[in-house]
Parts: sequence; C-alpha cells; structure tokens
Amino acid sequence: MIYKKFKEIDENYYEKSLKSGLRVILIPRSSYNKKYAVLSVNVGSVDLKLKDNNNIIYGFPPGTAHFMEHILFENREGSIIDDFSQLGSSVNAYTSFNNTNYYFNATDNFYKSLKCLFSFVLNPHFDQNKIEHEKSVIKQEINMYEDSPSWQSFHQLLQGLYYEYPIKYNIAGTSQSVDQINQEILQDFFNKYYNLDNMNLIVIGDINHEKLFDWLTDKFSDFGSEHIDFQKIYPEEPNGVRIKKNEIAMSISRPIITLGFKENRCFNDQRKIVRQDMLSNMVLEMIFGKSNDNYHSLYDKNLIDENFTFNFLQEKNTGFVKIYGETSHINQSINSIVDIINNWHRKINKDDFEIVKHKYIGRYFRSLNSLEALSSQVIKYLNLGQNYFDLINIIENISLNDIIDQYNKLLLDQEQVEVIIRKISK
Repeated sequence: MIYKKFKEIDENYYEKSLKSGLRVILIPRSSYNKKYAVLSVNVGSVDLKLKDNNNIIYGFPPGTAHFMEHILFENREGSIIDDFSQLGSSVNAYTSFNNTNYYFNATDNFYKSLKCLFSFVLNPHFDQNKIEHEKSVIKQEINMYEDSPSWQSFHQLLQGLYYEYPIKYNIAGTSQSVDQINQEILQDFFNKYYNLDNMNLIVIGDINHEKLFDWLTDKFSDFGSEHIDFQKIYPEEPNGVRIKKNEIAMSISRPIITLGFKENRCFNDQRKIVRQDMLSNMVLEMIFGKSNDNYHSLYDKNLIDENFTFNFLQEKNTGFVKIYGETSHINQSINSIVDIINNWHRKINKDDFEIVKHKYIGRYFRSLNSLEALSSQVIKYLNLGQNYFDLINIIENISLNDIIDQYNKLLLDQEQVEVIIRKISK
C-alpha cells in the first residue's frame, strides 16, 4: 500500500494494487456524508486497435467503447439504475476519448453499491435483441448530436485538426459503424479491455482504507489469473492541420466561430505532458481572460459575447486549443482573435502572469471540494501518468519564461483551423 500526506493541500492519499491488477485509490473525506466511487476502465473512443502478445492485431468499429457502456447497463433481470435506487444510490457512466467511467454516489449502503457496480461491469449479458435495441437508441443519440450547433463546431474542429488520430471520430461512432457492432465484437472487446488489471477504482468519502482494501481483496482474490497482455495501437499523426477552413449552415440565431490549434509535440516524459496542459491553458487565460484588455476590446466591439470560451484539451497522445464564440461579424471576429494571438508577445507582462497563476492555484483548491470534479481530475491525470495532488507543485514552479516558450511553440504564427457555422439562408 502507498500512503501519502500532501501537507500543502492537507490531503491524505491511499493507493494499492491488488493481486487481480486492480489499482485502488482512496481519498478520505471524514467530514462528508456522501461517498463517491468511480470504476474507470482504461479504454475510450480512440482505442480502436490493439496488438496482443502473439502480434495479432484486433480492430473495432468507432463507437464500440461507448456502445459497451450502454449495453452494460442492461441486465437480465431489469434496470441497473433501479438496483442502485433501491440502495439509495445514484449511478451513471460516460465514455471519453481515453476512458470509460462507471460511477455512483451514496450516503448509505456504500459496500452494497460497490458490489453492484462491479457486478454489472464485470458480468455482461450480450443479448442480441438488446444489442439491436441499443443500436436504435445510440443512432438517435448520434442524430441528436449532429443537430447540435455546439457539438458540430467541436466535431468539425477535430475533423480539421486531425488527419489520422481517431480523436476525430464521434465518441458514439456513426450510424454505419454502430451497425457493424454485434455480439462477437462486444465479447471480444470486453475480453480484451474489461479486465481488472486495466481498471482503476477511485473512492472519495468517509471510508476506512483498511476495510476498503480488505473488502476488495476478499471479493476479487480469484481474479489474478485473467491478465491479458496487449498494446494499444494508434496511427501516426502528421504535423499540421488537415482542413484549414470549414463552413456549414444550421438553424441557429447567431453564427458560431471555432478556432483550433494543434499541439504537434508529444512528450514521452509524463510530467512534461502535464506541464504542457497547464502552460497552454494559462497562456490562453493570459490572452483572453475576462480580466484583461483583449477580452473587453472584443466584447465592446460586439465581436464576442458572454458565450466566448477557450481552453486547451490535453489527451494522452495529443492536445489542441479550442476557441469558441458567437458573433454577427464572422470575418472581423476571426481576424481580430488571430491578430491578438499573433501580437500578444508584444504585450506580455509579469503582473498579468502572477494574476493568472494565482487564479489557477485558487481554481485547483476549489476543485478539491467537489467529489465529482475531484474524481474526474484524478482520472484525467492518472491517464497522463501523474497524481493530481502533485499538480499544485507544477503550477507553483511555472515561470513567465515557461509561458512565453509555450506560446511561441503552440500559437505564434501557427496553422489554425477555422470552423464557421452560418445561419441557414431563408
């Protein structure tokens, strides 16, 4: 067992890898009534190919990870949600690019809820009738996404940024790829990825670490022989962007613009990946944050409104900037945003840097107070090979020169993707 006391943030942290391979992380919260648990499977929408130790390559249709999430909620007796409701717990799940996460929160019956969580995730029932039913449900979900302007702006951005990397696919897949999924594919996908040594369990709440680890050891002591060696395979992604500009028309009240910049550097050093994530977001905050002149200049000229957002999304093998706005002055807004980015190096100042740095430190501490936010951040940084509680040290050690270096490499005079969603002409 690993125990750490993070004195700077007054946090205790317990971690243990069981014989089964399951990694368990407990973050105790003695003052909280609610208990929260996430079983995170290390497979997401980008994990479409793998190679086993016999060098056999397996491929899966886009959307398989998401389909698995859906189908596991179906069991032979009835609704999984009803099972948790009878225990006074609430359960849900979501699929991301790199993980599939099953979670619940409870005030009582924590261990009964935890047993129920493992039971439905580890014991699938791939009934053909339910598979066909789920296909229609997911196709409706895909259609709903495609009718969403904000989703389209994001999807088209990824289509423009990426040549090969499967982040460009809809997490739910397409209607065509969903039609390819059957019992055999689901069983094969489950056998490859849904093993305890490919999972992390994160628990937050008033839970005794010894009792938790003993309970898990007792329940899963006979799972140790199910280890499967495999290597995830990803296509090589060229530098540069695939489509520089894309325009579509939708039924909207105001045009939408989305700008994207791709991070072409992929570090092997996991700490550098986390620094890259933090530096990129701090750069964007310094350029476009609501406390600086650039934001107010754009807003006062009616080139952006309160829906203007920006962020850097760091994934395991890539990262990208997304800048989103709604405007009636499409070209002027885009040109002004790009001009601000390309001339920002002339205005960099240390005071702005200190303000943003303190803002991110405050944001980090606030994230520790929400069980849901904390668990998602723990999973994100586990995926990047880091402990989220170490992030405060990374933030505090960032310098203005680090910011300038990241700006120069990520944004200054770099290729960009422009996605424009115009109003349908009447």
